[in-house]
Amino acid sequence: MDTRKLIMAAIVIIIVLIGAYILITNWSSPAQQEQAPKYIEVTDYAGRTVKVPTNVSRIVAIGPGMLRLVCYLNAVDMLAGVENAEKSWNPVGRDYAMVYFEKFKNLPVIGPGGPREAPNPELLRSVKPDLVIMSRVYVDLYDPDRLSSEVGAPVIVLDYGVAGYLNTTEFKKAITLLGKVLRKESRAAELSSYVDSLVSDLESRVKGVEQKPGVYVGAVSYKGAQPFTATQGKFPPLSLLKTPSIADETGKTGFISLDFEFILKKQPEYVFIDLNNLKTVLDDFNKDKAKYCSLNAFKSGKVYAILPFNYYHTNVATAIADAYFIGKVLYPDKFKDVDPAAKADEIYSKFLGKPLYQDFVTGLKRGFGDLSDVFKC
Repeated sequence: MDTRKLIMAAIVIIIVLIGAYILITNWSSPAQQEQAPKYIEVTDYAGRTVKVPTNVSRIVAIGPGMLRLVCYLNAVDMLAGVENAEKSWNPVGRDYAMVYFEKFKNLPVIGPGGPREAPNPELLRSVKPDLVIMSRVYVDLYDPDRLSSEVGAPVIVLDYGVAGYLNTTEFKKAITLLGKVLRKESRAAELSSYVDSLVSDLESRVKGVEQKPGVYVGAVSYKGAQPFTATQGKFPPLSLLKTPSIADETGKTGFISLDFEFILKKQPEYVFIDLNNLKTVLDDFNKDKAKYCSLNAFKSGKVYAILPFNYYHTNVATAIADAYFIGKVLYPDKFKDVDPAAKADEIYSKFLGKPLYQDFVTGLKRGFGDLSDVFKC
């Protein structure tokens, strides 16, 4: 056989092999496509097994804290609508809303919002979501299986702890689960690792501190304007610093109201006031300065402002930022390398991609710092 015939034979063999490969590939593709998962199954916070499409692209988040988690995951572009509360409430204090408020205003309304308002299935259905992310608070108001049937989309129930508190374990669990269904696993892991690093840093700074000063946190944000005597057992930023408040001596947790006489008796060395309610406290102070000036903290100018972090569930970034400022005040030697404003901006940038501290100052008229200019004894 001459060279020309050998070449022709080789070409024929190559063409046959290529054709066979194409046929095999075409035959196997449908089977491979059928084997590709179209759904993932997750167990939500209501103990329900939920099948969620792997290609979710249109989502809605309803109830306290749910939209915050979506924003923390950088999944805002998936939103098909938002609650009316997110469009109508003042965004100052809701860290995620301070970044995305303009975007929220341009999205359709999917329901009223708020911790005690039931979801609206008709409005939810109108935006044709692939997934509804529902706060566990809403389970008592509306059955999630019923809502799923009425909306025509899976509903997953989430939570990240008690509103106004900071349970970092629950936060990481919730953000990880949501990251899985939104294909944001790496972002969820990044945030979880960052939170761990902050908690570890705060704990290491106060490790070995035996003398803990007397501390009171007043006018804590909770359901409307609150007076000086409104406080919280196990105040989250103090818990991160392993430091008790005088309110902890009552043995109560949650949001509590103390008698002024109790505060006077305990004479805390340091007082912190939630800026959300500063005006309420100042109005009362001006009515009876002698009452407040009988507290040593007021007389010595050790009264400080902190940022509000309880607004439609816990603003995780703000609660941690508060801990760094409080730590700087209580343990200056342990936090001498910390600029609280800069640290706050680092935290906000990590959680939301934008430094927000100055936005808080602008919205609340002031930020971290002592309040001796307004409480003059």
